[in-house]
Amino acid sequence: MDFDYERDTKDHYKRGDVAEEYHAAFTSDRGWKAWRHRVVAESERDAVRRLLGRVPHERVLDLPCGTGKLAPVFADLGSSVTGCDISADMLALAEREYATRGVVSRLRVCDAERIVETLGERFHVAVCLRLLHRVPSSVKRSILAQLRGCADHAIVSAGIESTFHRGRRVVRRAMFGGDASALCFAAEEELLGLIEEHFEIVERRWVIPFASQEMVFLLRPRVGS
Repeated sequence: MDFDYERDTKDHYKRGDVAEEYHAAFTSDRGWKAWRHRVVAESERDAVRRLLGRVPHERVLDLPCGTGKLAPVFADLGSSVTGCDISADMLALAEREYATRGVVSRLRVCDAERIVETLGERFHVAVCLRLLHRVPSSVKRSILAQLRGCADHAIVSAGIESTFHRGRRVVRRAMFGGDASALCFAAEEELLGLIEEHFEIVERRWVIPFASQEMVFLLRPRVGS
């Protein structure tokens, strides 16, 4: 099936059942699949925690915040968070996660391509986890421009496509099921080109080397761009 951004990303994540499934994926303790999601989630948190610690992080934009996966990180670092997502159902679950962890937060429904006009304020850092691999290149470019326009630094993750990872997905699907499609993963050269239109790369790290194709970047707005 061909990937359609409106159908497979925007409309998909607005569904209430998807929000519940997404939240359960990294909070459940049942079965191999849940264990795998928890490992990835903790590795993502560790990467974001380390990168946030390198820059001022008192005021953070978490977009898309999903169901609050990063709440433990913000609690550890004492960040005040504006959590944004296209899904009101995701935000309802995120509100609970932030409150449970004692994170000072406010929540807004927001399209990632309209951050600046919707929020009208600036943050120390914007965190954009697990979105860029779900949008086409033109939307990646738009989102990166929006992040540059609202934050002094950005932490973003993206899926890096390669021959190795294409094969890994096929093997994973054969063994455990799940999706083997490329979604909107980008080759490393293409992704770096998009990022460097707006940002300088301060640091980057794999979430789980070899086992995941997700890379997390700490970015600083490019002067004069």
